[in-house]
Amino acid sequence: MLPLIAYFLAALAMLFILMSGLEIAPELEIPAAVASITAIGLFSIIGLFDRSIIRYAFYSAIIQFGYFALDVSTAFLIDKSVWFAIIQLINFAVAGCLFALIVSLLHNVVGKDRMPEYAGMYEKNQGLVLALAISCLALGGMPGFNIFVGEFIIYSSLFTIHPALTLAAVFASLVCFIFYFRICYVMFAGKAEKTIKLGFLSKAFVGLLAILIIVLGVVPHILFKVLEWFA
Repeated sequence: MLPLIAYFLAALAMLFILMSGLEIAPELEIPAAVASITAIGLFSIIGLFDRSIIRYAFYSAIIQFGYFALDVSTAFLIDKSVWFAIIQLINFAVAGCLFALIVSLLHNVVGKDRMPEYAGMYEKNQGLVLALAISCLALGGMPGFNIFVGEFIIYSSLFTIHPALTLAAVFASLVCFIFYFRICYVMFAGKAEKTIKLGFLSKAFVGLLAILIIVLGVVPHILFKVLEWFA
């Protein structure tokens, strides 16, 4: 349950910021963006050297909150409403939930904390691990998945006012992608011992989230329509 708790705390923090009418002083807008980029890169690097799958989920929540914070600071930099970050929250609500849910399921069944203990889970649980891979590719910012939409908005908006910050954000995102790719590699490589059996409702929920991640990535206009409601 700990990965789900981390996910809900991050999502609630994002929602609180959106609802609170947060204001950032002009002189703090760039430092806020730098701090967000630093958090994304730093926790991605720390996670690469950590073997705990539970801490991995916590790092993931922090990294995604970093993207949200970068979206908020970028909104202020380009004189947009803080609701500019609503797309990042929606995408995290879907992809982050799927990631945290599957990690929780895996941890509850396998009962191990070290990530190498999960090697080869794909051999026993193809559907579940494929759904995990979809969530990882989305959270890692792979084009064609929903999180990339928010990241593209960040990069394109930030580049118009501060190209150096954009390059730093792209570099942090590359490290972030490696962070998520690592857990996918572990799940696909090796040979697993335990099989996870899900009920119909669990399979349907996991499948729905995986499909939604792809749909929101391929048809981002759905998210833009949502953003128009708050513009």
